[in-house]
Amino acid sequence: MIGIIKEKLQGLLQGGFFHIFVGNTLVKMIGFISSIVIVRLVDKNDYAYLSYADNLYTYVISFAGLGMTSSILKYCATAKSKEEDKAYFHFAMKYGTAFEALLSIVVIVYVSFASIPFPDAKGIVYALSLYPVVTNLLNTIMSYLRAHGENEKYSQSALIQTSTAFVGSALLVLKFGVIGIAFARYIAVICAILWVTRVIKKYTDNSVKKKLEKKEIKAFMSMSVALMVSNLFSMIMPINEQSLVNEILHNEIVTANYRVATLIPSQMSFITQSIIIYYFTILAQKENNREVWKLSKQVGILSAVIISLVTIVGIILTPWIITFVYGDRYSDAITLSVVFWIVNALNAAIRMVPMNFLPAIGIAKFNAWMAIGSCIIHFIIAFFAISVWGIWGAGIATGIIYVSTGLIYWLYFRKQCLK
Repeated sequence: MIGIIKEKLQGLLQGGFFHIFVGNTLVKMIGFISSIVIVRLVDKNDYAYLSYADNLYTYVISFAGLGMTSSILKYCATAKSKEEDKAYFHFAMKYGTAFEALLSIVVIVYVSFASIPFPDAKGIVYALSLYPVVTNLLNTIMSYLRAHGENEKYSQSALIQTSTAFVGSALLVLKFGVIGIAFARYIAVICAILWVTRVIKKYTDNSVKKKLEKKEIKAFMSMSVALMVSNLFSMIMPINEQSLVNEILHNEIVTANYRVATLIPSQMSFITQSIIIYYFTILAQKENNREVWKLSKQVGILSAVIISLVTIVGIILTPWIITFVYGDRYSDAITLSVVFWIVNALNAAIRMVPMNFLPAIGIAKFNAWMAIGSCIIHFIIAFFAISVWGIWGAGIATGIIYVSTGLIYWLYFRKQCLK
């Protein structure tokens, strides 16, 4: 096992994974520092309002432009011509972004006329109304970069966005309050897009404009919707978790503690995601599914070992990190944070690899149905768990779902590869 892990690490570093991992690591580090700054610069109520607004728009962003953001990764990577590649990219940019704009309008209408748990959060919700739109533009571009192996530019763009958002938030929150965070995010996305504009033009300029045929659109949208449903319901699980905490417990202090307790553990998935980003195209290009299974097992072992080590270190350092970084006022979030280190480790070590690799072998519908089922079951379990055990029920419910669905994903993935 040690030999396999060593071999895979060497292969990753030699194949361009270094840019992805280091870039993602810096992004997460800056994001972590940014969260510390924000927590210290705004009071608990304002932080709860920001969390509420972010929670709402995370639902919108989860749709990923009707799944087109994810679908172009596969379609552009395997396009038969430059014209076809460009056609899929422009189609996703146009219609995917329009869909995100429509969903943002729905959110605005909801908070304007419905009874929400935090009425004072309306201001920040309005200020962030265009954020899903510009985020979809950037995410589509990032997927396009990945499809063409532009790992360095992909990482640079992500780093620029996060760095600009951090600096901008720290400066603008002092001038405009929590609304300044929204302004900083818009500036960050614009800077990231501008940075990679030249690279995008390299692939889209000097090519004849092609209009996708109906059968091409149908196939593209079929894959897009399946990936959207899968990604959406998988991402909705933690969102539902926070929504239930807000709606059932209805306590600003508990919401703030929950947010702090989950901030660092929830970032752990970037380790597995970085590995998945690198290997997805490699697996998609393999014709022998037995080779896919062999490689996927090795990737799964590598991910599980790394995640386990990171989790142990994280749990040991949690008391010091929370009290030193966030201050004594969040000391009551220490034990809760330990619980979510374990919960998020179960997702990153067991569930993420097979779930994300199934589309690489052309299977998306299974993921969609699994995601729908697990999301519904999780909501039911979490509702009763939080009602009975309070905030602790959130971690229990999510942990159960991560383990059970992770095992199912692995068994089904193995069956499809070896049949």
